[in-house]
Amino acid sequence: MDQATKKKLIQAVMIVVAAALNVWGILTLLQTLGSDVGLAYIDSIPNLVVKYVVVVATMACGIMLMSAAAGTFAGKVKNVFSIVVCAYSTVMTIPLFAAFVLMIPAAAGVALPAFLGEMVGDIVVAFQSFLGTGGVQYLIYSLGIVMSVIFLAVPIISTWFTVKEIDLVQWLKAKLAKKPQAE
Repeated sequence: MDQATKKKLIQAVMIVVAAALNVWGILTLLQTLGSDVGLAYIDSIPNLVVKYVVVVATMACGIMLMSAAAGTFAGKVKNVFSIVVCAYSTVMTIPLFAAFVLMIPAAAGVALPAFLGEMVGDIVVAFQSFLGTGGVQYLIYSLGIVMSVIFLAVPIISTWFTVKEIDLVQWLKAKLAKKPQAE
């Protein structure tokens, strides 16, 4: 098998696996939200938080693999593919960020508007069922906010570097190699 064919095969496998992980993540999310999409094993998971961990894990792996696949292309295809994956990642991550932000006032007993309370109320109760009501709960929510910000920032930054055709690793090495000038 020649190199070009091998590269196309690897790209195809990466895209198919990434797409399957994303579809699985979306279906897992829908099942977790109460729609019956045929993933009965999700219903057997007793804690809502664990169900959402499955959602985040599958979606994160799928998005990262799709982003890596986009980077294997060249020219305009690479740029467009990277931007599409970045946009998809951003759209899927904004609700995660919002949920963690809203869990803090919900856990503190602040009455949120009904649709927002419905969005995070059950998750807060699920966290409280195994964390209790204290500082650890708020630490987990704060770490969730940090994780969400990272999930938002990394694809945006890496896509910018991809479109600008800057090697991120080389750029970081160059920045870290610069030493402050002694006077």
